[in-house]
Amino acid sequence: RFRMTRSMNAYGLIGLTVILIAAWVYFSLKERVPKLYINEIMANNMACCPDTDGGRDEFDDWIEIYNAENKPVDIGGMYLSQNSDNPLGYQIPTTNSTVTTIQPGGFLVLWADDDSDQGPLHIKFKLSHSGEFLGLYYNDGRTIDSLTFNQQLENVSFGRSADGGTDWKEFNAPTPGSSNK
Repeated sequence: RFRMTRSMNAYGLIGLTVILIAAWVYFSLKERVPKLYINEIMANNMACCPDTDGGRDEFDDWIEIYNAENKPVDIGGMYLSQNSDNPLGYQIPTTNSTVTTIQPGGFLVLWADDDSDQGPLHIKFKLSHSGEFLGLYYNDGRTIDSLTFNQQLENVSFGRSADGGTDWKEFNAPTPGSSNK
């Protein structure tokens, strides 16, 4: 009887060791989320920065994403959400990586116009000019970046003072697709 207990303990110890090694391997090999930032938004666009993808000037809301990596990052397959409890809100299409890839130190503007028929840079929701939550999530639901903004003024954007920085400010001269200054 004593031997049976010892061998059961040995098997338990071996099993625990295997589980710990498997967990270490899984978490060590799991891809880290890229250094992407929601860098600037415009949620009350009435006459600034037209979207011309529909064949005419449309003054849609927009979201600018900044890539702080030293390599290109394809955001196709990642998610944008207006609800922190539902990170998998809207998946950015994976159909055109040429369009959805952000170069190192580069910017990409996504049009929040609820008109995804205009292409992969058009998302299926609009921003609320009265303020809301906005999150960018990795393809497995891990948070990349998020913000909560308040009421937005007409034709004034809200962005990071420095690209990828922590401080935010209003821009009377918005800078979609380029560095915040």
